[in-house]
Amino acid sequence: MKKMLKILALLLATGFIIGVIGCDNVGGDKDKTDSIYDGFTNYPTGRVDPNNGRLTINNTIATEVLLFDGKVDKNTYLGTVSSLGSVRIKMPEQKFYTIVAVQKSNYEERREQAAQFNSLTYYSDTQPYTISVSPSTMWGAGNWVFNNNTNYWVQVKKADLSQNYAVIQPKAQRVIVPITIGEIYDYSLYFSRELKYNGVIVALVEGTDSKQNNTAQATIDNPTFTTPINDIDASASIKPSVLIKNDSNKTVRVYYSQTQKTNGTPSGDFVVVGGQRQIISGFESGDNTSNINFSAGAWTTNKQVPASQGKVMEINKVYEITIPINEDASQITVVDVDASIYYK
Repeated sequence: MKKMLKILALLLATGFIIGVIGCDNVGGDKDKTDSIYDGFTNYPTGRVDPNNGRLTINNTIATEVLLFDGKVDKNTYLGTVSSLGSVRIKMPEQKFYTIVAVQKSNYEERREQAAQFNSLTYYSDTQPYTISVSPSTMWGAGNWVFNNNTNYWVQVKKADLSQNYAVIQPKAQRVIVPITIGEIYDYSLYFSRELKYNGVIVALVEGTDSKQNNTAQATIDNPTFTTPINDIDASASIKPSVLIKNDSNKTVRVYYSQTQKTNGTPSGDFVVVGGQRQIISGFESGDNTSNINFSAGAWTTNKQVPASQGKVMEINKVYEITIPINEDASQITVVDVDASIYYK
């Protein structure tokens, strides 16, 4: 008996008994929760970079949100944004990305079937850009599969445009978005192509093809609904864009009237550094160049495209607006050119 006690004491001292008897409980529930994020890129920091990141992502809900590039996957993880918080992300190159936002607590429960919000965003190494996410739109036990057979970015929107269902990259196949079994999803497709200036991707142009609009639904018997996106030529109706030529030596904020939509979203202005040029999207046919305003910290009053240079914007046009060296607002000029020259 004494010999057995000595052996038991020795095993306890070496930790062997703890390793055998208690192995299932080491770390408790915390390790079980954290194991969900095994393999995530630099979790929880991801690509968050407050000093160098140009893409600001605002969280509009009162809970933590996980951010991904393109799809919900450990290899595409970008970072975590706190409740009602904001992060700045640094992406690897200047181009367009699909930002997917997922509520963290929902992901822990549903994984890839968690509620998703998809947003198409531009990333530049020099121009700040801001988007807001609210991941409560797309989730469920069914799958909506997209096969994009085009060279366009495709935004899948609710028929009344009140909701963005998904963003599909050019030529992407089997992009999966979770949907609720039995729910009806009436949708429209918006086709976008990257616009280049001096070889740099700077904006999007859009077109639609109403013949490809449809209704999606997953059922218990058919839990997967597939949408093939057929090739089109959307360039016949390119939305108007604006090229700002900032010949002054001031960094200039650009905004359109009071809606501030010159970066494609109503939540932020666009910035053009002195001596640089930048194409700006987000305009609609019928907008007027005389409503475009400029401000700079060194200016006592904002400047505006003079009424004499006001042009009603048309499709298939790029409006080249020049801010002169002397910063005289009366000498700001506007020239409209065919958009096709930007597709070389």
